[in-house]
Amino acid sequence: MGESPQARETFFALKEAIARIEGKPDHAARLTADMRLKTAQAPDESLERQGLFDGMMGEILARGTLVELRGLRLQQAGSVTGFGLALALMAAEKNGKARQRLLLVADPHVVRETGLAYAPGLLDFGLSTAGLVHALPRRIEDALWLAEAALNSRAFSTVLLEVHGNPKKFGLTESRRLSLKARATGGRLLILRQAGEEEASSALLRLSVEPAPAAARHLADGSLLGGSIGSPVFRITPEKSRIPGSPELILEWNSDDRRLHLFEQLQPSGLGSPHSVALFPKAADRPHRQAALGSVLAFAPRLDRAS
Repeated sequence: MGESPQARETFFALKEAIARIEGKPDHAARLTADMRLKTAQAPDESLERQGLFDGMMGEILARGTLVELRGLRLQQAGSVTGFGLALALMAAEKNGKARQRLLLVADPHVVRETGLAYAPGLLDFGLSTAGLVHALPRRIEDALWLAEAALNSRAFSTVLLEVHGNPKKFGLTESRRLSLKARATGGRLLILRQAGEEEASSALLRLSVEPAPAAARHLADGSLLGGSIGSPVFRITPEKSRIPGSPELILEWNSDDRRLHLFEQLQPSGLGSPHSVALFPKAADRPHRQAALGSVLAFAPRLDRAS
């Protein structure tokens, strides 16, 4: 049985007092106690995150569910789509239907900005190109009809519906209709909301998805290959969940066994300047929601002509 928090606090207070008696400065004594306190708390935090990850995966991989993945900016569309494909592959493996196809209903505006799915990249990600059906309807009404028809057909293990922003014709009513359809058919529907804001939804779970720095690739002897880029890593923040107090998770995708794992090593891969991306912990008293951006005006380039 583990010791109580009060006992740990008393223990480390004694350690701090002993450090002072030994002649160490106050800041060194506090640092010694703090480091040992963090070491003692690390297993508890790791178990808590593992429990949260297992619970979240259980909700996502269950049949008859609607889950929404949201990206803050259109530049993050690749991460949102990649994380959705990772969840779809895990669900197919769990249900013993690895050969069953996935349906990706893409948004035309997102495709114009980010491009179509890249076949060699899908193979490296762990998805056979024959296992993905790609659809590109012109209107949101056609995309909703196609997603509902795919759920009715039961021919796809997971349906991924990509939506750009917050269109008026895809609100709470349409979301609830798709949620009921997924529940009735036992299907699985993932909404990929690219560059959209939070809004009322019937999704069981809504996650904010962002890219995170990847580690270097591991060699056969266990060492890291400097200058290389490892497996994709995602920063996941639950925005709507039945699990209270859900913190953000850093997850890494393993394309060999087609599974997501908790990612502990947050170190750059060695490409570029070591100071190009600074990783700082988020402030504990930060606002609950990100501040809205101001208006951005585009001006045509001005050409100075000689008289």
